[in-house]
Amino acid sequence: MVEQVEGMFDEPIAGESLTAEMGAFPWQRPSQFSTVDEVVMYYSDRLSEQKISDGLVAVLDSGISVKTLVNSMVNHSVMNGVHNIDAGMLVTPVVLEMMMYLADKQGVVYTTGLEEDKENPIVKKAMMNKVLNKFKNQENVEEEPEEIPVMEEPMTPKGLMARPVQGEM
Repeated sequence: MVEQVEGMFDEPIAGESLTAEMGAFPWQRPSQFSTVDEVVMYYSDRLSEQKISDGLVAVLDSGISVKTLVNSMVNHSVMNGVHNIDAGMLVTPVVLEMMMYLADKQGVVYTTGLEEDKENPIVKKAMMNKVLNKFKNQENVEEEPEEIPVMEEPMTPKGLMARPVQGEM
């Protein structure tokens, strides 16, 4: 119980990130690479390293989709200030192809994460009909419109930042 109470005070305070100096975080500084060509070269160099490629192939072999892995790599690089989010979005398809080539070269069976939903269309249609019928039943019930309360006397603004009323100046 005491450990729970002590751990409770180790959490960040709401708004704490807004009190840090500008540029304290990597994403607040200019990125390391600014063009799409530089970012593509960065990823091709990283994926060609044996240690990294072996790790990525092992992750793909475990069942994680290529799209999920590439998105996490790109987001990690953005957070660390390697490139900005715009360049990351532009190079994602290129990195996806690089990763699939790497997996094909190693003979790994993978899922791209780009496959279409193969759920039975009859089941989808039945679910849509069920939802539509529910909405139609709700529309048939007519409700009385709520009356809007009318304020008889306008409220005078109060407080430190309130605009003064003409009679008070």
